[in-house]
Amino acid sequence: MPRRRLRLHYRIVIPFVLIAIVIPAAGALIALSLITGSLESRVTAQARETVALVSRSDYAINASIVASVRQIANADVVTFTAGGAIIATTLDPTRQAGLAQAVMAADATREVMAAAGGTTVVRISTCAGEPCVVAYRRVAARPDAIVALIINTSELDAVMGTITRTILLSAVLSVLVMAFVSQIVTRRVTGPLERLVEFTRGASPGLTQQRAAAGDDEVGRLATAFNDMLDRLDRTQGALVRSEKLALTGLLAARVAHDIRNPLSSIKMQTQLLAQSKMDGERASPLLQAMLRDIAQVESVVRDLLELARPGELTRTRSSLNDVIAEVLEQLAPQLAHRKIAVMTDCTPSLPAVDLDVERFKQAVLNVMVNATDAMSSGGTLQVATRSGDASGTLILEICDDGVGVAPDMVDRVFDPFVSTKREGVGLGLVNAKAVVGSHGGRIELAARQPKGTCVTIWLPVGTTGPVAEPGDSGG
Repeated sequence: MPRRRLRLHYRIVIPFVLIAIVIPAAGALIALSLITGSLESRVTAQARETVALVSRSDYAINASIVASVRQIANADVVTFTAGGAIIATTLDPTRQAGLAQAVMAADATREVMAAAGGTTVVRISTCAGEPCVVAYRRVAARPDAIVALIINTSELDAVMGTITRTILLSAVLSVLVMAFVSQIVTRRVTGPLERLVEFTRGASPGLTQQRAAAGDDEVGRLATAFNDMLDRLDRTQGALVRSEKLALTGLLAARVAHDIRNPLSSIKMQTQLLAQSKMDGERASPLLQAMLRDIAQVESVVRDLLELARPGELTRTRSSLNDVIAEVLEQLAPQLAHRKIAVMTDCTPSLPAVDLDVERFKQAVLNVMVNATDAMSSGGTLQVATRSGDASGTLILEICDDGVGVAPDMVDRVFDPFVSTKREGVGLGLVNAKAVVGSHGGRIELAARQPKGTCVTIWLPVGTTGPVAEPGDSGG
């Protein structure tokens, strides 16, 4: 059974709380140690200085001086001989006899007498049940006498206890404050994450336009990245839908072309025979010409459907892009002249040859140019240019018109099947053009032209490459 991990919230809070416990505790111990050592050093130094002063000359054996020391230093004094006889003292013999006997203990006497003259011996001990510091020193005027200065440290211990409790209380409060603050901070971090998790569980690309709340912090940037991912998923889903539509369109195209191609050929042949016979004279000629135009239009639709139904079948030859463009313009010359459309070419000479299925690529370029001429119903200028691309081994073909242009909301849809800006258009010309260019390893884009018109740009690789996109992929 896998071990259950703590929630992120607690994995953040617990280290904060541990830090809040360890650091204040260590600080409290260090502070107590420093304060205790400082106070003990001051008391010990005071005892040394006072006993050294009292042991001079015969001060220690003078009862009045000893009493003055009691009042000034707030410490008791006992002057006694090595044999244990008290010479002078500030202690009450009846009430503090035990304290005097503890001060004049034999081991302390021996230690002082064994020490060199002028040496102070300090002991920290318990005097009659209370903590004290006792400083011993031999009396200068009487080498056999010892003066003992007794400082009661019970008040000092009480102060130390108060300081200890204060420090401990501060440490506990620090822990509580740190735990509280860490909870707030952690919730501010994990709260947006939890909301983002809940959003991701309910998010469904393509079915909703709802997006996660984004911000400027790290979690906000994570939400922004997630929203970007949803946008990409939506676009991918749209591309898949368009690909499925194109696949269905290809199947439909094959069936439609098969069903109408043969009878259409028969109608065309019979109409041509009728036109040649001129059986009705001049009255039949306009009617026959109209029939032929309609049949040509139906043939164009069938050709587009067949082109859509057989993607990727290329027969490449090493060809000149400029020559292919010249052939297409020559084929369109009568139509361009009839519509009063001028042609401006800017084809860079000596372009490298490119591997093309010439007939299919000519049909793709023809579809683009026919769209351009249809957009200039009252005349205009068709501009055609070729050049080498910025990228190594790339050729660029630009076809621009100054016609009515394409509506902004239609720019991204013109390569979808059955989408056309022309009333009589079927919406397969640019679809086939995109499929053919893609099967050559290139790409095609359409953009609005200022102040009016449209530009179609085709990028082609010079070398032989496979298709960069499945035919029918309408992505950019």
